[in-house]
Amino acid sequence: MYGGSSSSVIKNNRDLLKNNKREKFVYKKNIQNKVEKEKFDYLILNTEYCQNISKKLKKENRIRRIKQVVFLTLIMILLISILYYYA
Repeated sequence: MYGGSSSSVIKNNRDLLKNNKREKFVYKKNIQNKVEKEKFDYLILNTEYCQNISKKLKKENRIRRIKQVVFLTLIMILLISILYYYA
């Protein structure tokens, strides 16, 4: 279950209880500033911001597609040259 014997697990738990320097688990509420959250929501809903993201994604996808086509072309040229050499 824990990868060790039960006595080693119990010993480890005792050692953790004796260690005063360890960070103890404390439940903390997630405190957020409501004004910042509203600004963030407004920023996401802003159409100009969404259009900018869309343009960036299209540009990145276009660059990725060009790289894929170039790589595929080089591989095909290499394969055709090898077949031509041995034929």
